[in-house]
Amino acid sequence: MSVRDRPRPEYDPLGTRLGGFNLNAELNLGIASTDNLFAEPSGAEDDDMIYTVRPWARLASGWSRHALSVEGGAAFKSHADFSSEDADTHFIRGVGRLDVGSSTSVTGVLGFAHEVEPRTDPDSPLTPDPVEYDRNDMSVSVAHTFNRFRISAEAAQSQYDFEGLQDFRDNDETVLRGRLEAEVTPRLGVVFQATHDERDYDNAPVLNSEGQTYMAGVTFNLTDLMRGELTVGQFERDYDALGTTDGLAVAGELEWYVTRLTTLTFNADRNAEDVVGGATGLPYVETRYGARVDHELLRNVILTASLQAGQREYDVIDREDEFSYAEIGADYLLNRRVALEARYRRDEVESSGAAAYRDYEVNTLSLGVSLRL
Repeated sequence: MSVRDRPRPEYDPLGTRLGGFNLNAELNLGIASTDNLFAEPSGAEDDDMIYTVRPWARLASGWSRHALSVEGGAAFKSHADFSSEDADTHFIRGVGRLDVGSSTSVTGVLGFAHEVEPRTDPDSPLTPDPVEYDRNDMSVSVAHTFNRFRISAEAAQSQYDFEGLQDFRDNDETVLRGRLEAEVTPRLGVVFQATHDERDYDNAPVLNSEGQTYMAGVTFNLTDLMRGELTVGQFERDYDALGTTDGLAVAGELEWYVTRLTTLTFNADRNAEDVVGGATGLPYVETRYGARVDHELLRNVILTASLQAGQREYDVIDREDEFSYAEIGADYLLNRRVALEARYRRDEVESSGAAAYRDYEVNTLSLGVSLRL
């Protein structure tokens, strides 16, 4: 089991029992210092202090069969110098699972969120105020296991509704996905997955598209010290007015339990995306790869470091973005009720080509305390 997932009975919050449900809640308080609040090019940076309050709660069933949970939270951010960046976000999400016999389950998910686009998004527009939007998600999935096979299917829909002058970015996305897993040996399996999705932009129909991704690969568990999944395949996305984008699709994640106290996690992804942003409304292919290490220095002290890097290659215009995100930090669990954390994060983007957007570097140092039920 990974360092992050390992139970720590003497430090894990107990929550409160409410009949057949368990209630967990947290109040997270944070302060952060950034040297480039608006993710601006070199020479134009503005620094600031950011104060955050994040309440969160989750009510989950403890039944032997079936499951039901409701989760909600909010984040209230305020700034010392630039109050125009103050913003409140919130979300609520419900998940229900119906067990049909011992081999079949039906899961439904329904969620709503009010979010703010981060300034460090490579296509975030340089607007006076943060870009806010509502997001609605719903999905239904079915999974069935028999012999050494597991079959699953999912239908999902997401709606994005932007506020004010950014409403030209409103869009709906519908996804249909099927997946087959077969166990070849107790430590090796094969996976086949097919995905079809449609993206409809209400106010930018030039970006309407349909996409298909077909993947095949393996799942593995090597001597209980290394487990993961790697799939490769082909993606194709057809746009109503911008032609077709296709290429190699990759999705993989590997967890390596170096020791009982150290976990290494590797990931890699490649697929076609699109965005209506500050400087462009065009498709691109994104390649992302990274690694993360978690180390249990003491039973109640966890150190972490991660690096994500990759590139965006735009098809219709001459633009390519190289990006990287690095983070180091520590978590100190005082007891079941109180935990402390510290993080340092660096974001860097370099945009090149005739239609290059902007280069920037952002360094952020944050400290937080979590009060847990």
